[in-house]
Amino acid sequence: MPSQGLCVSKHDETSSRNQYRTTAAHQMDDRVLLLRGGRYDGRSWTGVVAVGSRVFCGETDAWSTEGIYLVTDQRETTASGEEGNIAVPAFA
Repeated sequence: MPSQGLCVSKHDETSSRNQYRTTAAHQMDDRVLLLRGGRYDGRSWTGVVAVGSRVFCGETDAWSTEGIYLVTDQRETTASGEEGNIAVPAFA
């Protein structure tokens, strides 16, 4: 009976077939967002969110579509030295 898992022959020492994935599909650390446009223009927000996702950045304000921002892969450094991803309003 053949064994389950990694199958490596003498001819293929670099095979990765059936190996387990060891990294996350997206970043799971806190991400700094630099909000550009909309109601919260110029503010920053920090939390766990992936590029391409939408997130509510209104903090303690009542929930509204004005607080929903889309995280982009574009990065920027502010004058104070804070580096983060640009987020733009999801509903314009």
